Amino acid sequence: MRFDREFLKKLNILFVENNENIKKIFSENLDELFKKVFFVSTVFDALVLLDKTKNSDEKIDLILSESYFADLNVVEFLSKVRKEHKNIPFIFILEDMDKQLLLNVLKYDITNCFIKPINEIDILEKIEKACLLKQEEDKIINYQNEIEEYLSLINKVAIVFMFNPNTTIFYVNDFFKELIKYDEEYLMGKDYRSFFHYDTQKNLLEEQSKILLSGEKWQGNVKFLTAIDTVFYTSCIIIPIFDENKEITKYISINFLTSKDENAKKEFKQRVLFDLKETKRIYTVAQRKIDELNGILESCNDFDVLKSILENEQKINEEKYSELDLLKDKINEEEKRYKLLTLGVDKKLSELSSNISDMKTIQEKVNTKMLQIIDEIKEKDSLILKIEDEIKYLENKKGH
Repeated sequence: MRFDREFLKKLNILFVENNENIKKIFSENLDELFKKVFFVSTVFDALVLLDKTKNSDEKIDLILSESYFADLNVVEFLSKVRKEHKNIPFIFILEDMDKQLLLNVLKYDITNCFIKPINEIDILEKIEKACLLKQEEDKIINYQNEIEEYLSLINKVAIVFMFNPNTTIFYVNDFFKELIKYDEEYLMGKDYRSFFHYDTQKNLLEEQSKILLSGEKWQGNVKFLTAIDTVFYTSCIIIPIFDENKEITKYISINFLTSKDENAKKEFKQRVLFDLKETKRIYTVAQRKIDELNGILESCNDFDVLKSILENEQKINEEKYSELDLLKDKINEEEKRYKLLTLGVDKKLSELSSNISDMKTIQEKVNTKMLQIIDEIKEKDSLILKIEDEIKYLENKKGH
């Protein structure tokens, strides 16, 4: 048999053997084939070494063990190993066919066994096979863990649903329910493809089915039809999930709204934010002018200068008031466009609607403030006229 020497050279082997002659026979060749071979004579030494190396570069990849020791037998040894190392391959060597011993070790997930005499080729063949199998199992476990972590993250920002190998849905996230406009009870047990738009091409469905049945992931664009006859488009990836026997147990479909919808949402959001900032800016400018006006009224004694300033500020405030009216109309118009554009789309846009409502409240406050300013200016104008009348009266009185 031809061995994958490059693969074997990556492995660390723990050889538990109390027969020094057997150690000598195997030590030279094993040392040459594997990354490192640890030879120990007792179960105690083996357990200490396993614990010492478990988080290091010398972590044990396989245990090859004698079956009889002075301190513990192989069953006790194996039970202790499985408490900390549930998946490590364990091969043991029997002196003779001991059926009871074999029955006892089977419940601890023994990988393989030999009956003496043994030869090096058989051992290497079973070591390589066991480690390759363990490597594949680790890959599947890591793959499953990565998928779960990935799913946990994207579940917050993406459309996610899961379906069985028979294509029936058994899980949907809130984002998908919000977009598709069906109740969760209705979605459960339905063929996931029944929610694709009816104009979805047949060859796309056939290609998707073929790829998924082969155990590969499928990626492409999908058009969905909602319960209220609106559509949305997604960039979709469907990933198969396997069990320990490499059988597909389920599929996870992860969807992101395509750039067409996303760009529309982003552009609208940018416009709303701009209008909100502009409204705040105008309000701030108006308030600053009001404060300046009050300061001038308090400090200015010259009637002509005061009148000129008041008239000028009144004109400026009227212009600002007109700008606010224009902004109000613009925001109202954007709100109408927003409702048309986002019918049946992301519930998160409802939060923007709440922000627009807040912005309207700010507008109303600005409008109220501006009305107060106008009333104050009118009062000032009235005061000025009164002062002018008093001056004329005093001048006339002085002339008489």
